[in-house]
Amino acid sequence: MVESRYLFGEGLYRLGISAKLGFAVRRLRKKHVSLVISRGTAQSVTVKFSLFRLYVVAGFFLCVALVLGFVSVEYAGRASDETRLKRFIADTERQEKYLAQLDARRKSLQNDVLTQARFDDSIRLVHDLDKIDKDVREAGVGGPLGNVAHLMKIGRDEKVDRLELAIRQAELQKQSYEEILKTAEREKHILDHTPSIKPTIGPGVSGFGWRRNPIFGGVQFHKGLDIATPTGSPVVAPADGVVKFSGMKGGYGYVVFLDHGYGFETRYAHCSAILVTEGQSVKRGDLIALVGSTGWSIGPHLHYEVLVNHIHVDPTRYILPDYMVD
Repeated sequence: MVESRYLFGEGLYRLGISAKLGFAVRRLRKKHVSLVISRGTAQSVTVKFSLFRLYVVAGFFLCVALVLGFVSVEYAGRASDETRLKRFIADTERQEKYLAQLDARRKSLQNDVLTQARFDDSIRLVHDLDKIDKDVREAGVGGPLGNVAHLMKIGRDEKVDRLELAIRQAELQKQSYEEILKTAEREKHILDHTPSIKPTIGPGVSGFGWRRNPIFGGVQFHKGLDIATPTGSPVVAPADGVVKFSGMKGGYGYVVFLDHGYGFETRYAHCSAILVTEGQSVKRGDLIALVGSTGWSIGPHLHYEVLVNHIHVDPTRYILPDYMVD
């Protein structure tokens, strides 16, 4: 019952609105607008327009204007989209060219890395270093990298990944060279501190080993090399080191001890003069003393000893062949 009353009331409401609209339209049709057109001082023409028709015409032109405005906005939007699309295509083409350039650089870099890798293996062999494993060189990626023609067909991201791979391989090669350089520097440091030249000029008159003692007689083990040379002859350091002792020491007479590090020590006995002090650093070839005949000696000569880890060894093993010529 309530619903029927509601529907009935709504019907009356709509009927009332329709009646009002109809009444308003009839009023507009009855109203006119007069337009007077003068043709001179004597004549004039009066044109009447229905206000309803005037509203209809105005509404029509308003709709046309709205439609034209919408079309204009739509056209402008599409033109803007086309401009953005052209810019996007141009940017894409530039990126493709840039990627092609990067790919060419990648290929060149990869070839350089392969060449350097072969050279690197040789250098590491010389310095007794392990070769870099193939899988490590490929930075964890197996298989060939392919050629440029193939790379141009694959995705852009994959080309960038392969360029990054080549860069990582180059960085690995750089690290390998740094390791080789450090090893070479360490080896050079060891070589610089390893006795390798004859400390004075002259023939070796008594070598390392068992011999008859020239002063006391009997057989005695000779711990060094006697080099016959005139008094005042220069004595030089055979390697870099630090003066461990300098002065008078029993049968040695005036003697110099050099600590070269890495377990090497050298001694120079029977000197007539000492030219260095304890704690002084010396380089290979530096003058450290003058030959003499102090201590237990029967004539001017240099008694030269070499110790490795506190054990006496034959000094001729630590004199390069070119420096054995007198």
